[in-house]
Amino acid sequence: MTTSIRNQFLMMLAMISLIACGFQLRGGIEANFDSISIDGGSAGFVKQLKKRLRQSSIAVLPTGGEVKLEIVDDLLNKRILSLNSDGRISEYELNYRVSYRVKGQNDSEWGQLINNEVRRQYTYDDENVVAKALEEEKLIKGMRDELIRTITAQISLQKV
Repeated sequence: MTTSIRNQFLMMLAMISLIACGFQLRGGIEANFDSISIDGGSAGFVKQLKKRLRQSSIAVLPTGGEVKLEIVDDLLNKRILSLNSDGRISEYELNYRVSYRVKGQNDSEWGQLINNEVRRQYTYDDENVVAKALEEEKLIKGMRDELIRTITAQISLQKV
């Protein structure tokens, strides 16, 4: 077998494996509305949420959107999960909770309060404070992204 034929065979095998596993790129939001207004929430969370909505061609208006989203709570908590034998912190748990409710353009009342929560645990080391701080930031960003994906999916499925 020549090298080029073997390379083509391996490339075809890789493509077939990728197709067979069901991989597909994350698409935009397929919502049944064209505009939304957002009230409440922390600045960082709302900024990421607006960015995600705009990427899906949904207009984010200050007021008067087809859908009104009220973020009631946007809380990040950090707690000690475990201590080592010296009594120093060895693990933390991050808990990110978002509570929101949605109101359609024709609705007179807000919908029910929806709570979404994400938890992550990570180890801590006093000798690598900077690295662990960066790890915590990445975890928080990932948690925020996961919550935003969940919220946008839930909103897009609601009848307006």
